[in-house]
Amino acid sequence: MDLKTWTPFPYLEKEWRIDFPRLVRETGEFRPSIDVVRTNRELVLTAELPGMSSDDVEVSLDGDTLTIKGEKTDERESSEADRHLHERTFGSFKRRMTMPDGVSEDAIDANVENGVLTVQVTLPEEKGVEPKRIPVGAKKTS
Repeated sequence: MDLKTWTPFPYLEKEWRIDFPRLVRETGEFRPSIDVVRTNRELVLTAELPGMSSDDVEVSLDGDTLTIKGEKTDERESSEADRHLHERTFGSFKRRMTMPDGVSEDAIDANVENGVLTVQVTLPEEKGVEPKRIPVGAKKTS
């Protein structure tokens, strides 16, 4: 008789793969990732929002907090002689990011094209502050 060590992980992984997509769909949560690139004069934020248009997305600035939120609703229905399909997908999201000091709403431009949101934030000019040199003296010992 051979003894084998039993481990539940392959079974749990199989259940996770089967149930996880269903759980995400049923909760209605949608959390797009946001890429942020900084150049000398601006921040460029991009987010993939498949199936969403500019009417589905809102961008706002409250103090130094940039908020991107949206809601996706999609309903499809098709009928054939022997079957009927009715699908609904939905989800909402809200992402908040802190902006550098001095950013105003006039410096923000947002567009959605082909399901990709691009937010361009023009950064305020940084005041060049030169470091001040402080002389270092030697302490006299007696």
